[in-house]
Formats: sequence, C-alpha cells, structure tokens
Amino acid sequence: MSNSQKSESVARQSADRTTSKHDVNLRKNTVVYFQVGLITALILAIVVLELKSPVTHYESPALPDVATVSIDDWNREIRREEVKEVKPEVPEVSKLLPPVVKPNEVEIPDFKFVDPTPPASDETISITSFEPVPEPPVETTTFVAVERVPVFPGCEGLNSNKELKACMQEKMNQFINRNFDTGIGARYGLQGVNKVDIQFTIDEFGKVTDLKTRAPHPALEKEAVRVMEKLPQMEPGKQRDRNVRVIYFQPLKFKVQD
Repeated sequence: MSNSQKSESVARQSADRTTSKHDVNLRKNTVVYFQVGLITALILAIVVLELKSPVTHYESPALPDVATVSIDDWNREIRREEVKEVKPEVPEVSKLLPPVVKPNEVEIPDFKFVDPTPPASDETISITSFEPVPEPPVETTTFVAVERVPVFPGCEGLNSNKELKACMQEKMNQFINRNFDTGIGARYGLQGVNKVDIQFTIDEFGKVTDLKTRAPHPALEKEAVRVMEKLPQMEPGKQRDRNVRVIYFQPLKFKVQD
C-alpha cells in the first residue's frame, strides 16, 4: 500500500509541474503575439498613409547664371584708372570788384527836409469842414419782386414773405374800407361800379411817398389821396438785408347805390 501511494503522489507532482510550465509558456506567447500584432498594425497604418498621401515632387529653383572666372583671368593684373583731381574754377578778379568811380562823376540829389509837424493855426476844425461821403443810391423794386415786403402794423409776428404779403393786403383793404367815403359817388352823380387805381411807394424809412391816383372823376382821385395820406408808417422792405423803396399798387372798386 505504501508503494502505491508513493507512486500516486509522484504522478501528481509531475502532472502539476507540467501544467505550471504550460501556463508559463502560454503567458510568454501571449505577450509575443501582442507585440507582433501591434507592429503589424503600425506597418499597415504607415503603408495606408503613404498610399493616400499625394506625392510631391520637389524641384530645386533655377539658380541665376554665375559668372565664371578662369585662372588666367584671375591672375591677370587689374588696370586701375587714376582719379584726376578737378581743380575749382577761379573767377576772374575783374568780375568781382566794383566799378571804379571817379570823384565828381556821381550827382548827389539835393534833399530838402520837411517838418512833419503841421503849422500852428488858430482855426478849429469843425464837422462842416469835412466833405460828406455820398451814400449809395437806394434800390427801388416792386411789391411782387422784393425779398421781404414792408410790414404793415399788426403783421410783425409773421416770418415768411408770403404771410407778410397776405397780411398787408388784408390790412390795406380794411383800412381803405374804413376810411374811404363811398357816398361821394352819389353826390357827384356817378352811377354803377367805379374803379380807382392807386399807386404809391413805401420808401426806405417806411413812409408813403410818390402817391398817384387815377379815377373817372377828380373827386374820387382827391378822396383816394386823402385816404392814402393817412396810412401809418411801416417797416421798410428789404433786399439783400438793405432797406429799399417798394412800389405798391392798390385797385379800389365800389358801387354807387341808386
């Protein structure tokens, strides 16, 4: 019994040793296989990149022509030209010297000293002794063409020329209707519609001047003059920011009642 037990234990030990060697060899082979596979994968990756990458042909740039010198030319002596010294031009002395002037050849003018102080006088200088400077003539234009029409009293708050024209015509009509005596036509035997043409100038001071009338009867002209002379003073018209004379035309119509 003892021999058989010994043989069984020996067999078990030998089997265990064989199994442990096999395991060690298997572990070594696994590491080797992994390394070989990794190297193979890298090689394949490099080959694939080389196949997909475009091939660039590099050409060296053309060099400019380089002058070549032979040994004979190199040993030949260089001829050096001597630099000539340029001498500055010396001007002639006669051109620099002033002309010779002999005495008593130049006439010296006879200067007379004038005293700048005015002579004493007992007369005083007055304003009337100065001559007045004439003023430029005042321009004359029409009510339609003037840049800024005269301003009738009551129209001062308006700014545009169009508004000032309309205001003046309205104020003028109100003034004439309020002051003109329309019964004068019946007193002088006039009939129907009568027209009176009135023209006057608003001068550079805003006053009415150069009054002219035209009517079918002298009594109507006289009445028109009487009314126009009662017009108030206005602000003068302006042209280029200067006061000007403005000619104004005002027709007047009224009907004589039977």
